[in-house]
Amino acid sequence: AFVICLSRSFAAPISADIEKTEERLEPMLDLLQHSNNPNIKHGNALSGKIEVTASVDIKSGDELFNQYLGEEDENMPYHKFFTRFGFVPGVVEPLADLIADRSTIFFPQRASV
Repeated sequence: AFVICLSRSFAAPISADIEKTEERLEPMLDLLQHSNNPNIKHGNALSGKIEVTASVDIKSGDELFNQYLGEEDENMPYHKFFTRFGFVPGVVEPLADLIADRSTIFFPQRASV
């Protein structure tokens, strides 16, 4: 349950009058795939609801894409990104190969002295 909340929750305002936020699950946003060039943006509306807007023209039948990695998270270590989102942007090697090769994505390297 912790990992689900960690990887799938969004900050939302508690009410329109208070600037405090709470983490909540938004299943519809969870269905969106990641893209480095997303075609939607989402944020908190004054009503407290999540508001999704198109960032480009979207034709009927086009898939909606979100960007999981925010600008403030650009330096997030790969292992942390993987545990939060289940993938690492730009990494295309099979997971089994990365683990078998003890990739630095998952295994920290000891500093040589």
